Amino acid sequence: MGRSDEETSWLDDAFDEKKAAREEASSGMGGGMKVALGAGCLAALVLIVVLVGLALASLAALASA
Repeated sequence: MGRSDEETSWLDDAFDEKKAAREEASSGMGGGMKVALGAGCLAALVLIVVLVGLALASLAALASA
C-alpha cells in the first residue's frame, strides 16, 4: 500500500520554500498590514498586562482591608 501523491503533498508543502515564497507574495498582505497587525497584538498584550496589574492591586487592597 503505497502512499498517493495527494497524501504526501501536504507533508512536502511545509518544506517547499519556493511555494511558500510564491504564496507569501500573492497573499496581498502588504507591509502596512503587517505593521498594523503587530501594533494590534502589542496593544492587546499591554491591555492584558494592565488588567492583570489592576486585578492584583484590587486583591491586595481587599487583603489589607
